Amino acid sequence: MSDDNALLSDLCTICHIQPPKYRCPRCSTRTCSLPCSRRHKLWSQCSGVRDPAAYLKRNELASESAFDRDYNFITGIERTIERAERDADNRGISVQAPAYGKGADLSVVGLENEDDGEGARKKRKVDKGRFVRGEAGFLRGAEDSGVTVLRAPRGMTRNKENGTKWLPKNQCLNWTVEWITLDGEKRRRLCLESLTLAEAYDRSFPLPKEERRKNDGQGQSNVPEQVDSSTEPPQNDAQPTETPAETPAETPAETTTQAPVLHQEAQAENTTESRKDEPSTESTNEVTSHRNVFFYLHRPRTTTKQPVVVPLSPGATITSSLCGRTVLEFPTIYVLPDSPESFPSDDDNAKFILEKEYLRTHPDAEPEMGETSETDEEQPADAAKLANLDEHKVLEVLQKDLLEPV
Repeated sequence: MSDDNALLSDLCTICHIQPPKYRCPRCSTRTCSLPCSRRHKLWSQCSGVRDPAAYLKRNELASESAFDRDYNFITGIERTIERAERDADNRGISVQAPAYGKGADLSVVGLENEDDGEGARKKRKVDKGRFVRGEAGFLRGAEDSGVTVLRAPRGMTRNKENGTKWLPKNQCLNWTVEWITLDGEKRRRLCLESLTLAEAYDRSFPLPKEERRKNDGQGQSNVPEQVDSSTEPPQNDAQPTETPAETPAETPAETTTQAPVLHQEAQAENTTESRKDEPSTESTNEVTSHRNVFFYLHRPRTTTKQPVVVPLSPGATITSSLCGRTVLEFPTIYVLPDSPESFPSDDDNAKFILEKEYLRTHPDAEPEMGETSETDEEQPADAAKLANLDEHKVLEVLQKDLLEPV
């Protein structure tokens, strides 16, 4: 029995009657019996299991009790694993996994890079170069076309939306082109770089069926007129009958000498006719309206709030329009109803600003590829000055400065 004069701190913390005999391994609570220990776990919500990660002082680590605790912790883990394997065998579950190789799911255990197959080698090369499949061909094709591509961080929206690819069959790029109208509508379409801007726009913004029918009807009405004007039977019948009568008989020697001359004249006529039929570069580079709208290329990485745009010709191809330009992942083209002449020159509230006006107000702007800046023009003069310096004099001055006593 407990002594009447015993202090409460010397008695069981649960019943306060008997002196304590046991200590909780988790929280070091002193109890006198099994019922009191169970009450302690219930009242304190204590598991009663020792915490292996509990803090110990340095002098407590090199003790027998600390070694016993570590040993019991390790043996407890082994006992738990054996019990789990025995339970799995009783239930008929196969615990032995195949050695990681061809038959194992290496991504589950985080060893997907440990495979020695060809797939793992290809993946290592991709991870080493940090290129996704098809990305190297896209960058190479853009470089050959004279386009500087600014890459967005991997995983960002702009990077994910870029579907530009190099087509080996067509030997050209299939650009992802972003079209933005004045009301803010955005459309992204894949367009071959050989297409003109007008053709790419018509594919991205097709005409309604009623307008297509009107255009088809107008085209059909013009076809018979062209056929009637081109087919004139009296002239076609008269030409073959008159030529044999007017041309005298020629000797074989004359025909052989005149054949190269006639061939050269025919080639010259064909080249002149083809030059007349081909559209001139001035007409393709002329900025005109197409379906009552104008096309403007967005220039990224500028210091203004308004988007800086570059007017484009609808007859120019995507390759010629992007040559010498910089795009952020893929080109962004604004479709606006205003012509370049109607853009406000000095208006801070304007939605857009032309590139020439931006370069005039910001002379320190970084030039794009293909543009020349004032600093580039000044570099040859400075290089000439440095080339005229005498190396021996420079060495003499440096030696005097180094050897001169302080």
